[in-house]
Formats: sequence, C-alpha cells, structure tokens
Amino acid sequence: MSRILPFGKPSWDFSLWQEVRGSSSLIDEKQVKYLSRRDRGGSSESEFWTGRGRALSRDDSTMVVDFIGLSRSFDQWFTMVDIGRESLLEDFSKRVDSLRGSSHLQGFDDQWLEINWTVLGQAIGSAIANEGHRQGWWQTSGYDARTSNLFWIDMERASESGFGFKYLESDDWEQMLTFFRERKFDPSSEIRRSAGHRPSAPIFQATNSGSVVYTMNPLVSLHRGRMRERFHDHEDAREFARFHGELTFGAIRQAIDALNSGDQVKFAFMINGICSSHLMRSSIMQQKIGMHLFSNLAVRAMTRSVEAVNVPDIAQQLSTGFSFGKVLEILYNAGLIEWFTVEHSHVEQAISNMKTRG
Repeated sequence: MSRILPFGKPSWDFSLWQEVRGSSSLIDEKQVKYLSRRDRGGSSESEFWTGRGRALSRDDSTMVVDFIGLSRSFDQWFTMVDIGRESLLEDFSKRVDSLRGSSHLQGFDDQWLEINWTVLGQAIGSAIANEGHRQGWWQTSGYDARTSNLFWIDMERASESGFGFKYLESDDWEQMLTFFRERKFDPSSEIRRSAGHRPSAPIFQATNSGSVVYTMNPLVSLHRGRMRERFHDHEDAREFARFHGELTFGAIRQAIDALNSGDQVKFAFMINGICSSHLMRSSIMQQKIGMHLFSNLAVRAMTRSVEAVNVPDIAQQLSTGFSFGKVLEILYNAGLIEWFTVEHSHVEQAISNMKTRG
C-alpha cells in the first residue's frame, strides 16, 4: 500500500501537488546535508520517508513530507520545443553542419527535439553509484565505467580516417567485439538504440565503397573531449572510473548552463553526447535510482505536467538497499531535481479533500 496516496490512486500525484504547492517550501542545503548524513538503511525502511512524515530538523519537530520533481531548468527546453519548434529545428540544421562528422548527423529531424530520458536516467544512475563509491557508501567497483572508457579508447585508436570521420572496418569491429564479449560486455547491443533515437545512439553503421563500416556518433567524440578537459589523465581507465560520476555531473551542469543562457541546440548536443557515450549495462539498483527515479520524474512532468511527487511513496516503491537521502543529495547538488517540504497536516487535509471529491 502507498504511504501517502491511497492505494490504487497513483494518478492523484498531480492533484495532490496542486493542493499543497501553495503550502510548500524549498528545502535548504542545511536540511539536505542533515538528511544525507542521518539517513540509514534502505529507502523503504528509513525513518525519514514514512507516511507520517519526518521532523523538519533536529531542532524543529514540525512533521513534514518531502516532494521532489524534475528541475525547473528543463522548463526552457520544453517551452521552446512547444512554441518554437520550427525555429529550433532550423537552428539544429545550421549548427549540425558545423560539426566534425556532420554527415552522420543528418536527417534526424524531429528526433533532435526529443531527449532519451531512459538512457539519460541510466547514465545518471551509473554516475550516482560511481560518486557514491568514491564517497565510500556504495560498494560498486567502477568496472562498468572503466570498461566503457576502455572501449572508446580502443575504438578511437583502431579507427581509420575516411569520408569525413573515423570508422572501423567490419573485421576490426568483430575483433573488438570478441575481446569485450569475453569480458561480459557487448557494445554491439547498443547499435539497436539508433533505431529508436539516433541522436543518442553510440555507434552508427555506414558504408564505405560498398562495405559496412562502424563509426562512433560524433557527439561522443565531442563529449569525450570535454571530459578530457576536466580530467587530464584520461588514458588511465582505472583512475578515470573513480571520477566518472563527478565528470558526468559536471557535463550535465554545463549542458544546463547552456540551456539557461538560451542555447537550446548546445544543450541538446551535450545531453545527447552524455547519452551516446553511455555504454554501461547498469545494475538493477543503478536502474532504480536513474531510470526508475529520475526518468520517471521527467516522464510525469512531460506527459501529465506533474511538478513534484511525494518522496515516501517513491521510497517505498523503489525499496532500495542504500541511503536514499544520499542519492537525493547528489541529484539536488547536480541541479537535476527540485526539492520541497510540506507540513504533514496540509498533506493529510489535501488527501481528505481529494477523497471527498472522489
């Protein structure tokens, strides 16, 4: 059973926020740090995310319920896609031509106006796990980030220059796949991503003199170049894997900065670069915090205009084995979520009003 919304009424998330938003307050950094440091146990067991709410702080016993939603920084993107679609597509057409390897980025049309939220969520989940490991509370080894980085290094080294960009012949591609498959990592599965959303696809199939060749998405190369600017020892895959999360969140912040400055095209190029570079096959826990948490917030915002969702119900549904407070702190510090508190009495009254109306 849900902790806040009545069982069987998940669609009341929109109505609940509309009822309580006038009574909500933005959380402050002091509260975020308090929750992150004091939260214990899995998300479904923590004393902070219960149906009765939590104390506002160590010194204030007022009971509140937490709500989170997709960062308002993304609003500019949604607005421009909605009201400025044609001019935005025209800007993409002009800017794509200026990119190295632009021949592989042609004909995407309306796909430029879509964000692959599923893959972005996976990338964020992996980054959170990696950052958690660096901080000492997540037990991942960083193997996925390290292996992915090794793959891109090998592909860059083995690729030949031709028809405006680097590519791999079929035989070389198969040899590389064999090497990584033996290490339980199959990059070829990611080629299928291009069938649904080409801007976020890692690898493109192309032809050269009638032969099938494989080339990395030019946005991967741009993204990796920006990562190298932040991390100079990029050839050390093991060392890179330690800071994969920090680097990824830095790249996301840079993309959002571009969006805030009004450069929607640069924002899309950078977000798609993050997605197309992400080859790691996330663990179930990473999928929960990325795809099932962050991506779900984005989908709710886009499809049903849900601005914020109560955290106790999310915590119960995810039923994670890690500190949810620490995960929310990372998402908050990365500028990816809005975080509010509402007094529990207001939430109770709102639920009562909604039940009365049916």
